Formats: sequence, C-alpha cells, structure tokens
Amino acid sequence: MAAPRRRIVASVVAFAVALVLLQGIRWSLAYHPLFHGCGEHRGLTIAADVDVSPDFQRRALVEDWNRLHPKQPATLIEVARSTDTTRSQLAAALESGSCAYDVLLVDVAWLPEYARRGFLAPVRDAWMDDPSDFLPSTMRTGQWKGEQYAVPWFTDAGLLYVRKGTKAPGSFDELLKDGYATQLADYEGLTANALEAIWNSTGELVLSDAVDKVDERTARVVLTGLDRLAQGGPALAASRDSMEDGALKAFASGQATLMRNWPYAFRALTADPRVGNGFDVRPLPSRGYTVLGGWDLAVSARSKHQAGAGELVDFLTSRDSQHTLFVCGGFTPTRSSVFDDTRLCGDRKYSSGELPPADRFARFAGTLKTALFQARPRPVTPYYAQFSETFRGCVEQVLDAHDVPPRAREPSAATLAKVLTAALKGEHRSC
Repeated sequence: MAAPRRRIVASVVAFAVALVLLQGIRWSLAYHPLFHGCGEHRGLTIAADVDVSPDFQRRALVEDWNRLHPKQPATLIEVARSTDTTRSQLAAALESGSCAYDVLLVDVAWLPEYARRGFLAPVRDAWMDDPSDFLPSTMRTGQWKGEQYAVPWFTDAGLLYVRKGTKAPGSFDELLKDGYATQLADYEGLTANALEAIWNSTGELVLSDAVDKVDERTARVVLTGLDRLAQGGPALAASRDSMEDGALKAFASGQATLMRNWPYAFRALTADPRVGNGFDVRPLPSRGYTVLGGWDLAVSARSKHQAGAGELVDFLTSRDSQHTLFVCGGFTPTRSSVFDDTRLCGDRKYSSGELPPADRFARFAGTLKTALFQARPRPVTPYYAQFSETFRGCVEQVLDAHDVPPRAREPSAATLAKVLTAALKGEHRSC
C-alpha cells in the first residue's frame, strides 16, 4: 500500500502546485499531505477550500486561535480551489479511514452525504455557543435525520451587483435580456445559477429541499427556465467559462455592468481601486429567489482530537469570529446578532484597498438579510454530488443547443425526468 499512497500524495501535490502557478493564488501547502497519518501530528488540522477573502481573513482567524492556544495550534489545509474538487478529495481521504483532518469545512450541499457515510461526529453542546442566535435556515443545513452534525460558519446567497450609471433590471427576464457576468463554468456554480434562473423566470421552486424524484411536469418547468437562461445577452454568453473570480474580473474591469455573485464580492470590489464605491448591491430581481449556499464546520468522526476540534469549531463560529469574517472578509454570518453589530474591521491587519463606510456597510447588511429571506436550499439528498454533476451536464446540453450553430440537441422532458430521478438515487446517467 505504501507505493500507491506515495503516488496519490505526489499527484495531489503536483496538481496543487500547478494550480498555484496557473492561477497565482497563495496556497497553504506546507502541511501534512492528503491521506497522511492518523493522529501523530501535533495540534489540529482544518480541511477547507482556498480562502479568497481580502487579506485571507479565514487564515488570520486561525492565527488568532493559535496565539490563544499555543499548546494546541491549528493548521489550515486548503485542499483545492474548486468546491467540487475539495469534496471529492475529502471524501476519498475520509473513506480511506484517514485521521489527517480534525475539522472539516463542509459545503451545505455535502452534509447529507457526509453524515450518511459516517464521516462526521454529532455536535456536542460544548461545540456551539448559544444555538438560538443562529439563523434557523442555516442550522437546518447542519442536520441530517434529526441529528446536528455541523455548526454553521458562514452562509451565502446570490446578489446582483450593478455598476453606478447602469439601470437595474426590474425583472429576471429583463436581467437575462441585458446579460450579466455570472458563474456558468462546469462546477457547482453552474448548478446554483441554473436553479436561480429556473426559479425566478418561472416562479416555481422546483428541485429544492427534499427531492427524491423528478416527474415530466417538473422537467418541463426546468427546461423552460434553462431555455430563458440560454437566451441571455452577450455578457451572459461570456460567462460560460467563468467561476466566481472570472465574473468578478469582468465586472471590475468594466466588461460587464451587471453581475450575479456571492456576498464576498462586496468586500473584494470595495477594495478594488477600479471600482471602490462605484456600484450598488441588490437582491436578485423579480421574486428574488436565490440558492442558499454556505459552509458549515464539522468534527471528523476519524479525528483523534475530537474534544479540541470541537473547541476550535466553537471559537471559529463565535460572534466575534463571525463579525471579523463579515466586516473584514465579506463572509455572510450565520448568527443573527452579527448583522446588527455596527463595529467595523478594527485593528485587524488589512492592506487590500479601502474598507466600506459604516453607513454603506449597514445598507449592504440589510440587502443581504433580504436576500437570505428568499434563499432556498438545493436538493437535500445524500447523492447530491451525483445529482449536481448530472444536472450540470443537462444544463450544458441545453445551453449548447442554443449556440449558433447548435452543438447539441436539447433533451426532452421525459429524458430529463428519467435522468435526474436516477441521479437522485446515486446512479450515473446523462442527458
């Protein structure tokens, strides 16, 4: 087993280094590699995706913990830039029985899968201070079959960013006609954007919450929404290869004057000298339905340091920690009290541009709360990864069918219903 394990580790490290060179992202790779060991390391380890916040506020928060807990320091391991790659690599490590990770940053869509597969330890009372302060919708993201397996750290909702001097669209159909920068590359962002287009253009909240099958009527609603998405303007067409950072670059450079993105973009744009305060933030137009995103913190069932890991989770999800992440890094809090906290970034090290004025930040917080009220979950299923991969393939086929000349044939409602129902059962199908 030693040789295959070394090859796996070498492949992972090579992949990470290649991404660093290609993307220019500061990555934290001076750690125990993937699949390494089982409890012999000193301190705690946190497995997460890459921190994209201004001045890496998640990393700074871990450094705060280390100053307060020098005998049990924490190491932040940034597994991958993509949420999909992070999920697959963590699942592979946990399935192998690896104890390398103590705390896991879990996308809310993964929670049912991880809980069903026995990867997560149930939350103990000591790991979560004042549960009543958490937004109820975020608390539910950490639950599976009546058990709490994770503590909400930061949540997410789609927002519309509008350049000053640009008329904000009054409806989602108008937004689609105008075209906007968004996330349509083949990863989880495409699933979120497609669901929002379906919900807002049709007014029907299909493929949300507990879903175990898709009938032909639902499939027809899905295809109607996707057809409208496919008919979007040129800025939308340019987003076919974009993730969050690509949409942000298009908006900041002026290539697009409308953008759908997550709340973190507010801080990133304010810090960008090309933009500063020259934009407004609104909920998505018309009905304002948006995907409820976010990430929860869980203790690995494989961890040899569960008590210490639980203390670290409690620290990272505390009011002060969430406030710091919100005002300094743009991460949406899961605690209700943080939205009303008027303190700004304080003496936290911050070098990336200007911080927003207090009144502007307060308006942004209000907009964000409105968006969260309209946020809806993606399908809640332990086979979500299979569903999302299958769904994205079908979405791309519809988008390709609208190309000139078309590169694919649009699936029928019967085919879509059959394929998505199979995916919700964990089966591999394609449109």
